[in-house]
Amino acid sequence: MGGKGSGRSKQAPKPKKLLKEILPVDDIFLPDEKEIYNNLIEVYLQDFQDDDLSSSDMDDILDLAKNRVLELRLLKFSKTDTDKQLDISAAMERLTKKTDKIKESLSTRRKDRIDPHKYKGFSIVDLAVAFDDQKRDRLNEQIKRNKLEEELLIQSRVDYTGNRYDTDTEAKNNIDEGE
Repeated sequence: MGGKGSGRSKQAPKPKKLLKEILPVDDIFLPDEKEIYNNLIEVYLQDFQDDDLSSSDMDDILDLAKNRVLELRLLKFSKTDTDKQLDISAAMERLTKKTDKIKESLSTRRKDRIDPHKYKGFSIVDLAVAFDDQKRDRLNEQIKRNKLEEELLIQSRVDYTGNRYDTDTEAKNNIDEGE
């Protein structure tokens, strides 16, 4: 009994799988709401590395996406009835406050995980110098392109004689010579 491969997996599921597949989202949301929920989960997870996420982070991401879908559901429900709009305004306000607290909590935990020494010695001057270097490089490239374009135009006009054979030019030349 209990040979290799039996029992529970030793690794926890990836956050994306947990939030999209393991949780019973089909039982909670309508198909169009589930699509919105899954897209929100994708967007929220982009801000984190998988190994950075704590269980609290995953709970907060779940609540953020769930609250957003519920807000949309309430707005759809009250779309055509102003009496319903008044009824749901309190629920919307509570959801919004909860969402703001969740975002603040996620942000705080994320800031706590950032190593303050990682960017030590990096200043606004470094950013300005990098920007100036990039700008100078772009301008130098533009100058090279303009010079190349100018050379091509000059080469294309090697046989250009101008307007010296125009009739107006002949009349002016005759006047200048005193005829």
